Amino acid sequence: MTAVSMAFILGGSVVRIGIAEKGGTRGGLLVGLVVFIAAISIYANLDTVKDADLPILAIANQIHPWLAYIYAITVFSLIFNTAFSLFYSIARRFANGSTKRMRIVIISVVIIGYICSFFGFKDLISILYPILGYMGLLLLIILIYGWLRDRKDIIMEKLFRRKMIHLSLKKHSPHKNLSEKERELFHTLGDISQADTKALKEDIHNEAKEILSNTETVQELKDYVEEHLLVDEEVIHQNINILQEQQEESKSTESSKGRPIKKSNINNNEVK
Repeated sequence: MTAVSMAFILGGSVVRIGIAEKGGTRGGLLVGLVVFIAAISIYANLDTVKDADLPILAIANQIHPWLAYIYAITVFSLIFNTAFSLFYSIARRFANGSTKRMRIVIISVVIIGYICSFFGFKDLISILYPILGYMGLLLLIILIYGWLRDRKDIIMEKLFRRKMIHLSLKKHSPHKNLSEKERELFHTLGDISQADTKALKEDIHNEAKEILSNTETVQELKDYVEEHLLVDEEVIHQNINILQEQQEESKSTESSKGRPIKKSNINNNEVK
């Protein structure tokens, strides 16, 4: 649960959604495996650790005192890392891009966290961990529901970004040139994306440059694109037209009501 806030930031910073999906899946499996092993260890040594503030530390000390020292330093580092990532993610969430506001928020939450640290580690854990557990279950349900509801949108966002990388590769390749129609398509895909348009375009260009730097020949680049960046041109163009029509309708509706314009969802029936 405590890693979710930072995971959102890290996952959102990855241009290629497929990579974020693989990273999240593998990372989740590894974390689950570590938690499972820790739970089995605690259960097997329940008589030893039932009164300990840090059960795993008590188990490590039982094996060898030096192992307990190493584990204690590791735990302290993990606590510091977790606190920093949580404070940073909260500050970034509420800063809205303002550096000054981010400094104020992060200083405020650090002070609050420092005050809370005087309540005692064991007391904080006994109160907060059950709460975090229930919140984690609720968040898991929300994430599953959101993924099922917006799965088709996520697939199309992935295809849109792949197409943008295709176009950016062509732009930065010394062997090819972008046509005016392709330039217009690149900007259109950026505009209808759910991400920030300017930041997404910069990230796409950086990703394309990195791919070009890692492929020495035209054939290597072609093989890489065919393996990792396949797109369905027909589906992309169908959904571009649908999104543009929906955005025009949304603009008319929202402007008449005097409210901010929101992006519409992709028509699920058109996604193959």
